[in-house]
Formats: sequence, structure tokens, C-alpha cells
Amino acid sequence: MLRAYLVDMAVLRDYSRALLGLGFFVAACVSLGMRTTMMAPGLLTMMYLLLGVSGTNSFDDLNGWGCLRLTMPLSRRDVVVARYGSIVTLALGGLAAGLATALVLAAVACVVPLPGELSPALELSENVLLGMILSTGALFAVGSLCAAVEVPLYFRFGSTRATQYLPLVPLFVLLCPIIVLGGSGMINESTLTAEGIAGALGHIWSPAGVAACLVGLLALSTALLGISAAISLRLYEAREL
Repeated sequence: MLRAYLVDMAVLRDYSRALLGLGFFVAACVSLGMRTTMMAPGLLTMMYLLLGVSGTNSFDDLNGWGCLRLTMPLSRRDVVVARYGSIVTLALGGLAAGLATALVLAAVACVVPLPGELSPALELSENVLLGMILSTGALFAVGSLCAAVEVPLYFRFGSTRATQYLPLVPLFVLLCPIIVLGGSGMINESTLTAEGIAGALGHIWSPAGVAACLVGLLALSTALLGISAAISLRLYEAREL
């Protein structure tokens, strides 16, 4: 599996370098636009996770790479497990880029008075750090859910055909549950207001509560990706290349 993982990361070397510069730019724009660095690490984690799904799988249909790879001392199980490892690695790279951007902006805000009262808004207070941890775990779970649905499509249909189905994934994974919950009355307008969200988070807004939520979200993400990997392996083993 390690050999397959190193092969994947070698193929993604230039792609990941391009993502790094893009990540710093996006994180800075998001932080300055939202007047807080709270969301930057989580957004970049989810963005890199989803870009990792498309990036890692986009090379399989190029110049017969998917078939050539299996002539190496690699099993199909190695390829599948390494693919998920590569995707998670890119997500961790997004997290690192988001955290680095948040630290740089906070350092600059402490030294240079920024216009529009941005300096105090970009400070890393306890509430900002708690929100950063919670949002990162939640957005990683959302990204894992999308990846868990998308990656098996690549292993079943290949990159060219799977791309046709990808626009449907957010529709079924994100919008349909919201529509169902809204129709059932479990979610209403008062629930989605800032006051409603703040009231729901008030029960867990403490270091212990946020840590417990983070552990739960990471466990959920691990379970989603693990189930997806098992499905991908069965589909890939049954597929003729």
C-alpha cells in the first residue's frame, strides 16, 4: 500500500504545489471578507479534500495510466487504499495552509493596525479557536461525505464517465436531506437564524464540548471513508480495464 501511495503522491506533486498557492489566496480572501480567521482552516480542508478527489482520479484515464499502474507490483487493493490516503493527505495540506494563513494574519494584525477595525477582528481569541476547531471538524465531515459518494463512481466508471455524474452528488448528499428535514418540520426558519445556531451551539461551547464534538466528527468521517473504500474495492475488483 505504501508503494501505491508514493506513486499517487508523485503523480500529484505538481498539482498539489499549485493548490498550495491557491489555498493561501483563498484563505486570506475568506478571512478578510468574513472579518475572522475562524472558517479558513475548515473551508480549505474541505476544498482540498474535494479537489483531491478529482485530482487524484483525473489521471487514471490519461495515456492508459490506470492499466499501466496494474503492471507494477501493486494490487487493486493497494491502489484503492492509497487513493483514499492521498485524498486525506491533501485535506491535511489544506488544513495546514488554513492554519498558517490564520497565524500570519493574526501576527500582522498584532503588529500593523489594519483599516476597517480588522486588527481586533483577526485576533486568535479563545472563541475563535473553539469555532475554528468545530468548523474544521464539521466541514471535514461534509467533505468526507461527498468524497465517500464520489470516489466509488471513479473506480466503477473511470474518470471520464464519472465526471458526468459528479454534479448530482451535492444535490443528493446535501440538498435532499435539507429539503426532507425542512418538509418534516425538523428545520425551520428560526433554526437557521444566527440566534438559533448560537443557541444550539451554546450547549457545547466549551473546550470539553468542542473536543467531544471533534472526536465524534472525526469518527464519523473515518467511518464514511472506510465504508466508501470497501465499496470502491469491490467495484474496482469487478471492473475490467
